[in-house]
Amino acid sequence: MNLDVVIWVLVIGFLAYFIISRVFKKLNLNNLIAALQVTNGLRLLNLKHLLGIIFFGILPFVLIPDLRFLVFNIEILRLHLLIIFLFLVFFCVYIACLGVRNESEILEADSVCFYHFREAGYYFVVRFVFLLCYEFFFRGIMLFFFLEFSSLWLAICCVTVFYVLIHFFDSKKEMLGAIPFGIVLCLLAFYTDSIWYPFILHLTLSAVYEISIFYQLTLKNKSES
Repeated sequence: MNLDVVIWVLVIGFLAYFIISRVFKKLNLNNLIAALQVTNGLRLLNLKHLLGIIFFGILPFVLIPDLRFLVFNIEILRLHLLIIFLFLVFFCVYIACLGVRNESEILEADSVCFYHFREAGYYFVVRFVFLLCYEFFFRGIMLFFFLEFSSLWLAICCVTVFYVLIHFFDSKKEMLGAIPFGIVLCLLAFYTDSIWYPFILHLTLSAVYEISIFYQLTLKNKSES
C-alpha cells in the first residue's frame, strides 16, 4: 500500500466533501426533509451524493488497489457474531423509526413538497451507492490506514473523530449519534475485513428513516390534501 497516495486520497476526499457539506448547509439543503420542500432541492442533493461517490468511492478505489479486498471480500459471520449483527440491524430499525416519530411535528405541518413518491427511485439508488462509498472511505481506507501505525482502539478513535467532523454541518444529535455508531461500524469492518457489514447496518438505518420521510412528505401528504 502506497501510504503517500493513501494520505492524499484521504485529505483531498475529506476536505472536498467537508467543503461541499458547508455549501449545502448554506443552501439549507443538508438533509432530505429540506430538499423535498425546495424546487430542484432533491436534484441538488443527488448532486451532493454523486460528488461524494467520486471522492469517497471512485477515486480511492482506482488509486488504492491494495484495499479493494474490502469491497470484494464478504464472509458468513460465525454464529455469535451473526446474532450480534442481527441485533444491531433490528436496533437500527428501531432508532430510525424513533427518528421519524420525533420528526412527526415537521412532517404533519403544512409543508410544501415539490416531488412525488415515484421520484424516489433515482434518489435512493444514488443515496445507497453513496453510503457504500462512504463506508469504503471511512471504515475501509481510513480505518486500515490508521491500523498501519496504531492499535485498533486508537485507529477507531481517529476514524471516529473524522466521522464526527464530517457531520459538523448536521444537527448536534446526529454528531453525538455518530460517535457510538461510528465505533460499531469500525469494529464490524475490522473483524470481517469487509465494508459490507458496516454498509448493511448504515443502509438499514438510512433506508428505514429516509423512505419513511419520503413517504410522509409525498404520498401521505398528497393523499390527505
